[in-house]
Amino acid sequence: MHYSALKAIVIGAIPYSDSSKVVKVLTEHGVLPIFVRLSKKGGNSVWHPLASIELSEVKRKNTSSLATYRGVERLTPAIKTQQDPKRTALAFFISEVLEKSLQEGAHIEGVFGVVEEAVNLLENDEYVANLHFYTIAKVVSSLGLMPENPGEVGMSLHLEDGEWYDAKPLQTKNSYLLRYDLAELMIKIPGMDFAQLRNLSLNQNDRKELLLAMVMFIQLHHAGLREIKSYEVLETIFE
Repeated sequence: MHYSALKAIVIGAIPYSDSSKVVKVLTEHGVLPIFVRLSKKGGNSVWHPLASIELSEVKRKNTSSLATYRGVERLTPAIKTQQDPKRTALAFFISEVLEKSLQEGAHIEGVFGVVEEAVNLLENDEYVANLHFYTIAKVVSSLGLMPENPGEVGMSLHLEDGEWYDAKPLQTKNSYLLRYDLAELMIKIPGMDFAQLRNLSLNQNDRKELLLAMVMFIQLHHAGLREIKSYEVLETIFE
């Protein structure tokens, strides 16, 4: 694999050694792990969650190896994203959801454009409180997971098979049934303008149930269920 130039968005990183780390980036072609050597001269701040970057001379021998690159440039500013605690928390949450939900090599056409829009809104929009709902719902839609047919009022959406059931809603490690009104809202969000979500009226319990259900929906069909550790921080900051 070789790209002379590759647009990417940072979604995760783990230490590799004292002087390097492995960074996961989202690209138009999917998720890519790259080897990053940390510079003593600075410039390491570009690798923060949801950083929009362009890599030059990207090479990878095979799917079991790490990609390498020659240079990196920031494509869009992230001043507010890094300075405002709420925006920073959103960046950490959205990137962790993507890193823990999307498998390398998975067909995720359209997801990059969704996250690219989220990066722009996160830095430039005045109101970002519901950006995670907007972004995760659009990721669900881009992955082709949204039900094609609306269920009957009172039914529950089974997140594992995307079908409607006449059953009591329940979300646990072993039950994946989402309440009808929340499922209906999830289906509607991708067709909304972001400004419309300013009027999203949900109590704290419903917000948590809908958000984590959307994450569960993606994970069940891709990487498997994994805990999103940054959620508690996000919930605390937006209380």
